[in-house]
Amino acid sequence: MSGVGTGKDDSESESGLEQPLLPNEQREGADQEGDDLGVHDDDVPASEGGVGVPMAGDDSLPSSAAAPPFTSRGELAAIWALGWPMGVSYFCRMAMASTDSIFVGHYNGGDHHPGDYLAASALSDMVTTLLVVPPLAFNSMLPFMVGFFYVKEILHLLGFSDVICQLAGTYAKYNVFWPIPNGWYQCMRFYFQAVGKPRPAMYNSIGFLFINALLNWVFVFGGPFRHMAICGNWRGLGFVGAAVSLSCSRCMQPLAYWLYMFVWRRAHREFWPGWDMREHTWPRTKEFLTQGVPLVGTLVFGAVVGQATTLLVSKLGTDAVAATTAVSTATVVWAGAINAMFSMVIAVRVGSTSGAATARRHGMALTTSDMSVVRNAARVLPAGLIATLLGVLNSLCTGGVFSGQGRQVLVTVLSFFVDIPLSIGGVAVVILYFHADLLHVYLYGVAAALLELAIAYAFILASDWNRYAREAQERQAKM
Repeated sequence: MSGVGTGKDDSESESGLEQPLLPNEQREGADQEGDDLGVHDDDVPASEGGVGVPMAGDDSLPSSAAAPPFTSRGELAAIWALGWPMGVSYFCRMAMASTDSIFVGHYNGGDHHPGDYLAASALSDMVTTLLVVPPLAFNSMLPFMVGFFYVKEILHLLGFSDVICQLAGTYAKYNVFWPIPNGWYQCMRFYFQAVGKPRPAMYNSIGFLFINALLNWVFVFGGPFRHMAICGNWRGLGFVGAAVSLSCSRCMQPLAYWLYMFVWRRAHREFWPGWDMREHTWPRTKEFLTQGVPLVGTLVFGAVVGQATTLLVSKLGTDAVAATTAVSTATVVWAGAINAMFSMVIAVRVGSTSGAATARRHGMALTTSDMSVVRNAARVLPAGLIATLLGVLNSLCTGGVFSGQGRQVLVTVLSFFVDIPLSIGGVAVVILYFHADLLHVYLYGVAAALLELAIAYAFILASDWNRYAREAQERQAKM
């Protein structure tokens, strides 16, 4: 059930290509420029003795330093040092998307119920995510942005009501501004994460989490202006104010990061090879494509699975979509943060070495004021939490261990032949053939996630770790 109702950042995967870390000598020179933000050597993984992980094949290092001794304590310290800033950063970015859903879910103005607004925003995100994710992988989103203006027509073709189509179409148009700047921001963040500088992005994300919440308050409800006669007691833009606030914050966020990291601190100078074409050799390009192309397929498959599940759930009615969005809003923040915190770091490290019902209702009430949606969401929340946890564990296997081993083709094969059949095919059978309700759809999601996790762990247990470690060192030596 992952990806349902939170299409705003489904395209963003914190796991990526196998990323070699820099030698201590290079890091020390570069980290001098990050002192104002506390970006020191603890930004990068260190062994138990404080020695960073060098790149394989670095002739400037003594052979004894090429393979620091493995200790459980040192490995956990290394994962934590690089992982927690990524986790906080991703938590804030997912919280920004969840904040929009919360404000939408509590908007009682206009002619519709909060549940209608929540469902419309989720269906709008479903369509726009499918428009954005595939071209995002190739940095060619611009032609596909035209689709944002035809979300209403697309949902009409899928059989949704006129009211939902109208609301979703309007919501999508106000979201057209942020995907391209957001893509640039991802590239900049991943670049500095790869060289061991994740903290500036973390601070930036924390700041814009609060800025986005403030903008939501202003644009959805009018903020302080609703109490000012001089401003005509302006009560905000209502439903579309959430999309406006997200577009504003996600356009300002990459600008702020670029101004700080590239213009003011010039933190890229120690690592940036420039535009010399001699740096872009065929072996490097080939290795990039070998690992990158399968990841593109995985990214596209993930987007299709998540949004197709949303479409299938919509067959159960608008309230089911709204309830699913409420559950996703409540779970995606912590699940995404854990995933981001460990998946990429594991990939790097492997490459180098009782009143429960009442409580649930209160929790869901934070996401929407529509009580019918709250009741439906509270029923499925436990199953949703378990399925989300299992999905995170599975992602740590695929996006963490397998990516770190350089087995991107295996990740794509598992996505295509396991994830898609179990997710799309299984949910379709449960809804269209067995006519199950929303709770049983979530229970099926738990069973499917458990099976996927078992398959992933079977591949891990059968792995030849020494072989993949040698191959990783050979790939890094070529770079």
